[in-house]
Amino acid sequence: MKCGVFLPTTNNGYIYSVNSPQYMPTYALQREITTTAEECGYDFSLSMVKYRGFGGETDYWNWAQESTAVMAALVEATSTIKLWASVAIPTTNPAMLARTVATLDDASGGRFGVNIVGGWNRYEYEQMGLWPSDDHYRDRYARTGEFIDIMRGLWREGRLTHRGDFYTMDDCIVQPVPQHPITVIMPGQSAASLQIAARCADVNFVLGPLDELAQARRSLEEQLRETGRTCESAVLLGIIMAETDEEAAAQATHYMEGVDLGAQAGILAAASNDRSGTAAGVGLERQRGPVPPVVFEHPERAAFLQGSCWYSPVIVGSYARIARYLDDLEREAGMSSAVLTFADYTTDVRRFAAEVMPLMETLETP
Repeated sequence: MKCGVFLPTTNNGYIYSVNSPQYMPTYALQREITTTAEECGYDFSLSMVKYRGFGGETDYWNWAQESTAVMAALVEATSTIKLWASVAIPTTNPAMLARTVATLDDASGGRFGVNIVGGWNRYEYEQMGLWPSDDHYRDRYARTGEFIDIMRGLWREGRLTHRGDFYTMDDCIVQPVPQHPITVIMPGQSAASLQIAARCADVNFVLGPLDELAQARRSLEEQLRETGRTCESAVLLGIIMAETDEEAAAQATHYMEGVDLGAQAGILAAASNDRSGTAAGVGLERQRGPVPPVVFEHPERAAFLQGSCWYSPVIVGSYARIARYLDDLEREAGMSSAVLTFADYTTDVRRFAAEVMPLMETLETP
């Protein structure tokens, strides 16, 4: 299991609560987190792409930094950790991104990767006149696949002529080509997204409880047998940890009791535009309802929570329980990497490395 950090390039990170740490995204913060992660033996640092948030009392995610710019700046601040930017395909052309990533591959000495996001939130792109049409809900994975094919062709050959359903390239040149393999990440666990990930991606980014992750991995492996490729699975997971289960549960409950209902309504409104995505649809249902209890259903594993104030799932418990859950992600669900979020990055990135990593049996360090 490789551990990476999901940078909080939006205000308040991945918890929308008036009781959680309140902060704005700054480059100084991203640099501090990433250099600490590098020092502590994390494998990669990933930032997300976001152009419009969900409002509410905390003005959740309406303050955001541009992902590729942040990761480009971090090239000079780091030396060993992998750096992965996120790019939404409605906002750029594959040839333009191919050139940008080739440049950053050179600058980083082969540490750069790119997470290709289809773009599910119409409101983000509509405000800039970049929403293709509502057909994009149906077509976005096919378009993502074509986007990646063009990038890889340009990286491989340096020039490309292409006539596709979504893009046209006329003897397009991107030179010099990258000197190292570029890691391409793609999120999604619907049948359509897994099919494209098996054909195009190096890492498939998924979320959910262990049984759903295991099913996503099995489905991906079925597709990989047909393509003859390899593609790892990475899980997005928040960490709420403490010396004892009781302390961790109390912290999680405190955050959930302060859920920003306005931000939650904004998330629900955006997600309701597209119910075709598997993870989005399931997550939409889990956002509703009262504050869930923190229940330790397994004698040794952390508790799993989704919904309430959590933008993405979290695990809660003592350091030992957190380590056991992460080990079981690899052993029982076939996950190769964990993309981690934290409540207070300024302390938790180092604390996780000091308290949880030594207890993991499956940890793979760079």
